[in-house]
Amino acid sequence: MDTYNIFANDPQGIGGDPAVLALMNKLPAANAFNLGDGLNQAGFNWNPPSQFKGPNYYVRVDHTFGPNDSLFVRWLQNTFDTKQGDFLNARPEVYPGFPPLGEVNRLGKNLAISYRHNFSPTLVNEFTAGFNRFAFQFTFGESNPDFPNPQKVPIWADDCVLGSMLNVDPPYCLSPHTQRAITTPQLVDNITWVHGAHTLRAGINFRFYIHNDSRGFFGGSVVTPIIRFNQNNRQGNFTNIPTTGSGATCATCANSTDINLLQQAIDELAGIPSRIQQAFLANFSNNTYGSTNFATVYTRAHQYDSYLQDEWKLRPNLTLNLGLRWEYNPAPYNAKQALVPNVFPDGSQGTVTYAKADRWFKNDNIGAVGPRVGVAWSPDNKTSVRAGYGWLFDTLSTFQVTAIAGKIPGFLQNCLINIPTATTTGQGPATATSGCVVPPALVANPGARISTGFPVTVPTPTITPSAALSPGPQPATQAPAVGAFDANLKNPSVHEWDLTIQRELPKHFVAEIGYIGKRGTHLYRAYDLNQVSINGAGFLDSFNIAMKNRQMGCMPDGTNCPAGVTGQSPTLLLQMMSAANLNRRTADFDTYNIGNFANFADGLTGANAITAHGFPANFFRPNPQFGQIFFQDSGGDSYYHGLFIAARHRFEQGLDFGFSYTFSKSIDDMSVDPTGAATGGGLSTTNSRTPADIHNWRLDRALSDFNNTHVLLANLLYELPIGKGKRLASSAPGWANQIIGGWSYTGIFAYQSGEPYSITSGSLTANGAHVSYAQVRGRLDKGHVQFINGVEGPVMYNAGQRITNPSDPNFNCVNVTGTQTYFCIPLPGQQGNGRNIVQGPNFWNLDSGLLKDFGLTERFKLQFRAEFFNVLNHVNWENPRNATSGSPSIRSSIFARTCCVTASLPSSATVIAIGEPNRVLQLGLKLNF
Repeated sequence: MDTYNIFANDPQGIGGDPAVLALMNKLPAANAFNLGDGLNQAGFNWNPPSQFKGPNYYVRVDHTFGPNDSLFVRWLQNTFDTKQGDFLNARPEVYPGFPPLGEVNRLGKNLAISYRHNFSPTLVNEFTAGFNRFAFQFTFGESNPDFPNPQKVPIWADDCVLGSMLNVDPPYCLSPHTQRAITTPQLVDNITWVHGAHTLRAGINFRFYIHNDSRGFFGGSVVTPIIRFNQNNRQGNFTNIPTTGSGATCATCANSTDINLLQQAIDELAGIPSRIQQAFLANFSNNTYGSTNFATVYTRAHQYDSYLQDEWKLRPNLTLNLGLRWEYNPAPYNAKQALVPNVFPDGSQGTVTYAKADRWFKNDNIGAVGPRVGVAWSPDNKTSVRAGYGWLFDTLSTFQVTAIAGKIPGFLQNCLINIPTATTTGQGPATATSGCVVPPALVANPGARISTGFPVTVPTPTITPSAALSPGPQPATQAPAVGAFDANLKNPSVHEWDLTIQRELPKHFVAEIGYIGKRGTHLYRAYDLNQVSINGAGFLDSFNIAMKNRQMGCMPDGTNCPAGVTGQSPTLLLQMMSAANLNRRTADFDTYNIGNFANFADGLTGANAITAHGFPANFFRPNPQFGQIFFQDSGGDSYYHGLFIAARHRFEQGLDFGFSYTFSKSIDDMSVDPTGAATGGGLSTTNSRTPADIHNWRLDRALSDFNNTHVLLANLLYELPIGKGKRLASSAPGWANQIIGGWSYTGIFAYQSGEPYSITSGSLTANGAHVSYAQVRGRLDKGHVQFINGVEGPVMYNAGQRITNPSDPNFNCVNVTGTQTYFCIPLPGQQGNGRNIVQGPNFWNLDSGLLKDFGLTERFKLQFRAEFFNVLNHVNWENPRNATSGSPSIRSSIFARTCCVTASLPSSATVIAIGEPNRVLQLGLKLNF
């Protein structure tokens, strides 16, 4: 076994950094040796605290002025704060005695003033005015009272947004708060007129959203300075680093992973950072950048809804409903300033410049007029038939505006100051992002360590915000990521129709059967408009040549072939880059990862840039001015068809019972809100919210991520027939009745058949934006939950390792053990078998409760409740797409695992902060008077 003394091999003779070691000595000793590498690393397990705090207030005053006029005023205020650690968002106390990584403060306020006037017995008007306000603050670093003092909270110890270290979890969060406050003044007026067989209703609902979103970070841009350690970017160059080895002659030698961990440990313990970074907020009015504790987006949105409806009673057993709803939702605007592209931003219309605009997009959707029609018919006094159709519209969430606003070029200037690894000739100079300034301390001493003068601030940039609004072509690694709305963004709409038949049955039962259909159009979706293409002239063919060279045992450029093998020169690739750069990408050729190779080539800079080799700047990206163009449009659509049956027993003789079953199918081409509250947009090369190919949306048309073919729900309330007035022991004396009487049982059962998920190849075989779906060979095995010796948690497939022998006909495939099913990486330029082709584990849960009523006096009654959540302690596994330790990628070492956080009902989060549905017993008392 190799050993290494870090401090004794410091060429400068400094050894451990005093500040870093002082913090390390405050951390508790490891107690979880099943974590880490089993030798140099271990974990620390403990139960950090968390607390929920109120209170809530409700006040209502009603006043009747006379027979025709009345007024009510209502005030609601609720506080629901999460203190001592925010478990739900993974921000607990990391170690005992340190502040939490974050807390959550939530404050809701609601005021309603309503005036009702009866003009006549048949004409009534009700007017309501008020506002709703919800503010919620994620404190992040501000949960620490010493933040942001760098003398007390070291800026090299972040474990929150960016992460300062890789080997150690530091105890601090170094980002300021994120705070969202939405205030909505609202005016509502409804008038009702009964005239003969008609009941006419008309009304308005006007809402005026004021959404101020203040954030200490947007995506990876944090407005306070953070220092990071990364041996991949800078190494300490300590002496006598062990060499790697393999084979029987070196069974105890360190491998490459061990050496990387050692180099990282050297950087961290010796206080040798690789980067300091800070983002600066633009002031477009003054055309300057400045430091701040947070950046704020001031979104305003006005929504004007109106409707007219007629309920026409054609016959005593036949009613017709006719209505029309007009929803006028002008495009939202920024109370300070909005900047949008002057032309479509994909580069097809020339240079793109972000310019001032009154609103975030041009379409005001003034024509959102939706008809509604319904009919109710009772052929007899025990049967009811209902049918209806409606065209419904949705609005744009103001959180989606925040996502775009944070991606205006120049909105934040993220200054990255990088320090390279020292060479034999000495420490090279620190470099800064274009337009940024290297701190003077690093100019004077680029080899500075944490305790030897490494700076804790970044100078203000010299670049101006206006310079970023129309950048020139740049390599992908230097081009800014931006965002924009489609100028013609439409309101999402859903056509919905239904038919239900309800029948009263004997024994107090009511049965219902029905069908619901929905067709969604103009649904919001988000994607990278600047998707990296592999379709440049000759690129795919040249990649295939290099790939075949690798399969013959050669280097990608066709050199170093085995005896008797002659490689072929991939001419275009060698024109694009040096042979050295090409041959470093062997993994891309071995795994058909042409999109990843295109991203690499597109990101080369300086003399290595593709433009320096005669290729156009838009060879890969349509618009080389920008990196990712986070684009939101309304081109999505969806379909839903559902058949349901239900039965209900009305509460009678101590029994209340309900049952429903739904058989349904949902199809779409994107299943999620494209941004939610994520300022980064949430796009990645692997997740389900990023399309496989923006030029072919049909590839993603499949079962929705949330599709559950079968859903069964049942509920029961049963009063035990024992005690006074019951079938058994009805004449029991009062003291005995207090013991044996008043008992009841409740139960709620839920079953879902499981959500679909995609099996992915893990390689970017068709473009540079998203991995392709796996190609299926042989009959598709649908998979099932199973446990395998030596594997953590259950898996959906017992699959072997990926076949890496190029001579095997199933090269780059994994085989499902015991079957003829192979999941394979598609060839370069190809997609696989499609989205959501297999189904994840099913879900079922039983909650139950035991209730006891005590009659204290005629006015006072006490109820005891013992409630059991997941009473059978049944585990519901997530599918690999959502698993914390699992992946749907066949290239992943944890392919098809479904470990280790289980699925839960939304109600579980009200019992356990993280929503984990282990069995929970909750006891309560309720006093009624």
